[in-house]
Amino acid sequence: MLQATTTDTNLLMKVKDWRSDEGWREFHKRYAPAIMVHARERGLTHEEAEDVVQTTMVKVATYIPSFEYDKTVCRFRTWLNQVVNQRMLAIWRERTKLRLPEKAWMYLSEQIEESAPTVEDPREQTEMTQRLLELCLNRLRASVSPRHWQLFEANVLLGLSGAETAKKYGSTTANVWVVRHRLTRRLRKEWVALREYPFEN
Repeated sequence: MLQATTTDTNLLMKVKDWRSDEGWREFHKRYAPAIMVHARERGLTHEEAEDVVQTTMVKVATYIPSFEYDKTVCRFRTWLNQVVNQRMLAIWRERTKLRLPEKAWMYLSEQIEESAPTVEDPREQTEMTQRLLELCLNRLRASVSPRHWQLFEANVLLGLSGAETAKKYGSTTANVWVVRHRLTRRLRKEWVALREYPFEN
C-alpha cells in the first residue's frame, strides 16, 4: 500500500527529468512495492509481477515529461493504475482466452455499471470493460471452491436456468441462487479492488 494519501507533486517534477537518478530511485521505492503486491494478489506469478513493475516504469518514463498534473482532470494515481491494469490485462490474455455469451456479458456488465471505466470511444469502452471483467472472473475462479464456481459458471456464464443447473450438478435451485448471489457480490468486490487498489485517492 502507498504510505501517502496524496500525490507528491515535487516527486513528479523530479522524474520529469529522466536524468534525475535521485528522483527515479525515490519514485521506484514509493510505487514498485505497491504495484508488485497488487499484481501478485491479482493472481500473477512473481516473474509476471516483475514484468508489470518494469513495464510500468518504462511507460512512466516515456510519458511523464509531458504529463501535466491536474487532479481536477485526472489524478496521477488514476492514470498510473490504468497503466498497471493494462499490462496485467495483456498478461492475462496471453494466459487465457475467456469468451462469454452475450447474455452473460450483459448480466455481468450490469453488476458493475456504476463503477465502469469511462472511455470516450464506445467500442473501446466495451472492450475495456470486457477485459477487466475477464481479469475479475479469473481472480474469482481462483478464490472460490470448485463446486461453487461450477454452479456459478453454469448458471451465470453458460446461461443454464437455476433448475437446469441444480439438476445437472445434483444441487437445489435455492442453492444455485445463493451461490449466484454470493459470487456476484464477490465479483463486484474484485472489480472495485482492481479499479482502486493500491492507488487510493
